[in-house]
Amino acid sequence: MIVGANLMEDKIQSFRQPLVTATGILLGFILNFMSSWVKSDVPLGDVLAYVVGLCMITGITCLISVLYRVLRMNYPREQGEQYYQRTLRVFMFGVCVAFAGVFIDATLNFWAA
Repeated sequence: MIVGANLMEDKIQSFRQPLVTATGILLGFILNFMSSWVKSDVPLGDVLAYVVGLCMITGITCLISVLYRVLRMNYPREQGEQYYQRTLRVFMFGVCVAFAGVFIDATLNFWAA
């Protein structure tokens, strides 16, 4: 009976599946981008390649952190809403940073062509 009561107190349960799905899909896209990006030359130098790489690594780290946070079962239940809001902010930051890296690379390739 305690297990059922714990599930009833789980305030982020309804957000878990969509956030895990979105995070997994985005991680797949980022890793696919990285696999082709690593093989290509950066047209405007090494510094911008490091910026793009840093954006990708930061985005991946944030998204893996989101997976950990959303799948964690022993989060502070009395602060469930704040916990989810922080997780959502980390998710959005990771997506934006990764997008910035892709955008920089696309812009460099556009101007080099």
